[in-house]
Amino acid sequence: MNKGPVTDEAICQIIGSVIPKAAARGGITPDMDLRADLGIDSLALMSIVFVLEEQVGIDAFSKVEQFVGAEAVSDIIDIVRQS
Repeated sequence: MNKGPVTDEAICQIIGSVIPKAAARGGITPDMDLRADLGIDSLALMSIVFVLEEQVGIDAFSKVEQFVGAEAVSDIIDIVRQS
């Protein structure tokens, strides 16, 4: 169940809460590559997904394959918006 509209900035902040080192280097923007720019590995990605599930109310289980295929922050934003 989605808790309502969420902004790109809010999603970027959620990602930054999971990987604070990346956020501290100047913030997180939608055009950033998850792996190359932010150094996100599969464990960090799943942590982001679970925080999004908790804070935004998405059904993470039904979107796992989409999240695993995400390459950029904008992909995460798109997945959340489709939820």
